[in-house]
Amino acid sequence: MSVLNMKAVAVMVLGAVVCLGATVPSTDKPVVSQAQVDEWTKVWQKRLDLNEWTISTLIVRVGELRPDTLGNLKWNSGNRTAVIKVLNPADYELPSSEIPTDIEYTIVHEMIHLQLAALPHDGSSKGVEEKIVNRISEALFQFEKGDAYKPRATVAKTFVKSSDNSEAARSKSKP
Repeated sequence: MSVLNMKAVAVMVLGAVVCLGATVPSTDKPVVSQAQVDEWTKVWQKRLDLNEWTISTLIVRVGELRPDTLGNLKWNSGNRTAVIKVLNPADYELPSSEIPTDIEYTIVHEMIHLQLAALPHDGSSKGVEEKIVNRISEALFQFEKGDAYKPRATVAKTFVKSSDNSEAARSKSKP
């Protein structure tokens, strides 16, 4: 088979793949597996002494989160269950090298909200809680990652919490 024929076959196959709606995986975004997210969840759940909770973490597309958020947490205090949703790497706007760390950071951030869920909330403390959660998250990450970790230049300034106090979300940073 000549080189020209091989190129023609390759173009036809690529065309068929595109026509069928298949996507070619992008190499510019890191792959963060569900297994990695589960491991981070397990490690930080133990570190934060949330062992009495059943916590699951899901990687979700941007449409499954509130606008301008990187993750969220929903919990049920009665049965001690919580679900953390983190943004899929494909939907991130950060440099590829920063995405895995940011996803792990989001898991920690949401677990700290879960720790604070036991406190009473009157609605007026949302901004204060978010500042505290960000400061604790940054401190824990600095301690965990050492000098290699550079704190985020800006952290989320907004905080979304549902009226029934069983949900929190980590918002994107606002410049």
